[in-house]
Amino acid sequence: MTSSARPQSVRGLYTPPAEEWVFLPPSVSPPSSSSPSASAPPTHLPSPFTPNVEDEENLALPMMGRPFNLFLSEYLTTAMGMPFEVGKTLLQVEYRPRRRFVQEDELDMSRIEEKEEFELQDDQISNPEEADMYFSDRLAQPAAPLVPPPELIAETDASGYLPDLHPSYLLMDDPEVSRGNGVWGMIRRIRHTPSEGLPGLWKSQVVSTIHSFLSSTLQPTVHSFLLILIPTVEPGVGLDISLSALPNPGIPLALQVGSHLLTHILLSPLEIIKTRLIVSPSNHPSSQSSIGIFRQLIEKEGGFANLYFHSNLLIPSVLEHTLRPLLTLSIPLLIERQFNISPDLSPITYSLMDLSLGLSILLILLPIETVRKRLQLQNRGRAALENAGDNKLATQSKSIVKLREKGYIGVVEAIWRILNEETGVRRKRKMTERDEGGWFSGVRQLYRGFGMAATAHMTVFGLGLVSQVLSGNDGGGWKEI
Repeated sequence: MTSSARPQSVRGLYTPPAEEWVFLPPSVSPPSSSSPSASAPPTHLPSPFTPNVEDEENLALPMMGRPFNLFLSEYLTTAMGMPFEVGKTLLQVEYRPRRRFVQEDELDMSRIEEKEEFELQDDQISNPEEADMYFSDRLAQPAAPLVPPPELIAETDASGYLPDLHPSYLLMDDPEVSRGNGVWGMIRRIRHTPSEGLPGLWKSQVVSTIHSFLSSTLQPTVHSFLLILIPTVEPGVGLDISLSALPNPGIPLALQVGSHLLTHILLSPLEIIKTRLIVSPSNHPSSQSSIGIFRQLIEKEGGFANLYFHSNLLIPSVLEHTLRPLLTLSIPLLIERQFNISPDLSPITYSLMDLSLGLSILLILLPIETVRKRLQLQNRGRAALENAGDNKLATQSKSIVKLREKGYIGVVEAIWRILNEETGVRRKRKMTERDEGGWFSGVRQLYRGFGMAATAHMTVFGLGLVSQVLSGNDGGGWKEI
């Protein structure tokens, strides 16, 4: 065989197939190879501009639309954690002063003295002979003239209601019911109070759902708007890209923190309404709805300007919503770049470091959160001037837990007052300064709800380990939302 019979190249022997691999339903015939390639896309292929039919079928209520289904999922998710949120909020705003700061000490001491005097008098006439002399002296005395009792004029509050000497809407503080000052103890107190009961554990459910739905919806929009304003950021940087995967995560981290801050400041009135709804009694005539609270904030507390820019609202809001996303989003960067721990190579060590840093963040955020909720209960503007008699700033008029009658001036002053005035020791009839605890007992009041938050972190850690074992360490795992 000569070399001239062999072809010079094998490329001429290749012929393209008659049809390409196209997955079509059996009823649709495959397109012919002679059809032009620049024609319109087939109707059976998904379009990015049309909703996916499978996604619509997977919705809980396909006919209601995606926004309604998102709101429904947020409502159900919020309902699961609402009892713990209510208990934590009431625990953080409750005022438990030391004995020297209790204003009813003189009344309690007078009651104790009257009881001791009655017991002493009862002991004196226990002898029959002394009893006969006592009653004979009483009969020999002339009858005293009848004097009508003085007419008592009861002072009313700003709303026109008489003051409750023994409010029935206050939560029960029986040691057998609460069993401590934690979130579980507060939940037990709400359940055993007749005026609250189980419905009291789901106060402000709708407001909390609206806040959660709007924050999860607006935050990506605000983040995209900030990306447009800053041209120096790479166009491919988005919320779906992890910060640890970027070579220079400084500006993307700042953008995410800024988007969280702007979103929560915009929705901060909902947080004020939520806190006041949780604290207010359920079945009291003076209790207001969410719309009534919003009207009071606008009409009597300085309008929209005070609602956003009052120092007692703006400063703690900026502190909390700046530190929370900053510290939370910085945890992966700190673990991977400072400690050189990879989630793929050392998943257990990475999870332990994530848990430790998450618990450390609680030590910073809980005092700010406690002070912020207490400042949200204080009236401002005209309402504060109307009820500021006797050197008292107006706070929430009716609340199911005891609040400090005199308001706080700011964040620093509130922290100082909590450290010096309050104690976590349960009240007894006779207590000394040593029984109430020292400086550490005041520090504990800034970290109310720490046990419940630490339990949540531990639960997320345990679920993450279980999911990694079940998924075979293929990258799947539990993520805290």
